[in-house]
Amino acid sequence: MFLQKIKILEPKELPISLMPNEFRDELSILWNIGECTTINIDGETVTVDTNCIIFVSEFFMKLETNSTDFRLIQFNKIFLNPFDSDLQANEYLMIFYGMHAVDFLPKITLKAEELPLFETTWENLILENEQAKNPVMESLLRNSFQRFLLLCNKIHMETKFDVAIDFKDLRVVRQFQHLVNTNFKELTKVSEYAEILKISPKKISELFGCCYDRKASELIADRRNLYAKRQLIYSDELIKNIAYDLNFSDSQTFSHFFKKQNGLSPDEFRQEARNK
Repeated sequence: MFLQKIKILEPKELPISLMPNEFRDELSILWNIGECTTINIDGETVTVDTNCIIFVSEFFMKLETNSTDFRLIQFNKIFLNPFDSDLQANEYLMIFYGMHAVDFLPKITLKAEELPLFETTWENLILENEQAKNPVMESLLRNSFQRFLLLCNKIHMETKFDVAIDFKDLRVVRQFQHLVNTNFKELTKVSEYAEILKISPKKISELFGCCYDRKASELIADRRNLYAKRQLIYSDELIKNIAYDLNFSDSQTFSHFFKKQNGLSPDEFRQEARNK
């Protein structure tokens, strides 16, 4: 049975409210084609210029805007490569995950000379999305969407980063980030990821240090902390069950980790979040 795993929408009259879904691996792209506006994401106000495209991963908890000028794409990661998503989808998704911190909102702003290509690509996406009624047409849509993501990645890398690291090493950093995103519950040490990547933990730390002003181990902690915060805010799960889900030995160890990250115990954090 054919299953649509992507939504491509022109601006609507209604404001947008999104809650990225970690469990469905759902990602969102918003393209502002109107005047400069703002969005609210996890309680922070972010300015979005005209022809600014933002990329919202499951790292974020909630996005809202009153603007009605956003084009919107929502898709599941598996849509990019249903047969081998972990190996190849990673290349297309680097703008969501690569070369920035967990809580950083990636975005690009299109220049005048870049607009015609992006407008043509968008028109193709709309048309092919409407025609995607069978696996063949879905493949055509997938190819166009992959091209759109690669164009975005190209602009992002050209305008946002000047990293003293060669492509081979940069690929290792990206693979590490992707592995952390998909395995943070089970794998909690840099050495465990190094074993998968067949390099030493020291090498990962060195490469990571070339791109960030923080440690590789802190990326793992950030990802685990974000998941815990999401569970505390948006679910009624018992704290001991959250601790177990994240592979902590007991709730006390989890509480110590959480307070070190956030300055509050899990109980205090949940209460404060729900009183807002």
